[in-house]
Amino acid sequence: MDAVLGAAPGKGEQARRMIVSLQVGGFFFALANVICVAILAWTYLSVKLEPKTIEVKGSAKKAITSDLITWSGMITAKDADLTRAYDKLKADADKVAAFLKTNGIAEKDVTFSQISTGKQFAKKEIKHIKNGEESTEIVETDEVKAWVLTQSIRIESADMKKVPEVARTVTSLIKEGVEIDSGCPSFLYTKMSELKIDMLAEATRDATTRAMQVVNNANGHLGRLIEAKMGVMQINPKGSSATSAEGNNDVTSLEKEITAIVTTRFELK
Repeated sequence: MDAVLGAAPGKGEQARRMIVSLQVGGFFFALANVICVAILAWTYLSVKLEPKTIEVKGSAKKAITSDLITWSGMITAKDADLTRAYDKLKADADKVAAFLKTNGIAEKDVTFSQISTGKQFAKKEIKHIKNGEESTEIVETDEVKAWVLTQSIRIESADMKKVPEVARTVTSLIKEGVEIDSGCPSFLYTKMSELKIDMLAEATRDATTRAMQVVNNANGHLGRLIEAKMGVMQINPKGSSATSAEGNNDVTSLEKEITAIVTTRFELK
């Protein structure tokens, strides 16, 4: 009888196929072992060769004295007639200018702004009756009740004594009919850019000293500086240690203290 087509392979063929499968499996198993060993070796070397570092914060504090003071005020004049309002404002501005000059403020330090014009409109009552109940509504009309003119004055000076005194006393002109508002003076320090460079260097030196103390106590050796990042500056009135995430910038006091923090990273030998 002829052999049946598609008959199952004999035992010899099955054994041969099994040997081939084992050989292929062994190859891939060996390859996987090589890859695992390579990964482990790479990880070990990466950790072993990665430079050891230490992160240390340093600080620097410096007392500074404001070298610029600014002040601003506002003059207001009102009148139903625009021309009379302007004349009143002009006369009041002249009184303020004379007051500043008398009190020792140099003309070059004083700036008068342009005049701003506004209007006050008349209002009237409108009565409403609803469901037998009466109510009153106050509405604004198109009729100009008064013209309101304003002009600001600004002082920018290095005189730290005269300007605060003027800011306190200029409102005495109210007795002469001058409608004036006086703001608080602002004490500024104009050399902050140069100071920041010095503060960064000083804070970095402080961080280096701290890092050396830590490493020496651990019988180690401090390497080179890898990175230095400066945090926000804290500028506070003298004697204050207030901090904020955004950084303080005091403008209320003549005498201030500035504090800088720097974060450094050093290599360890």
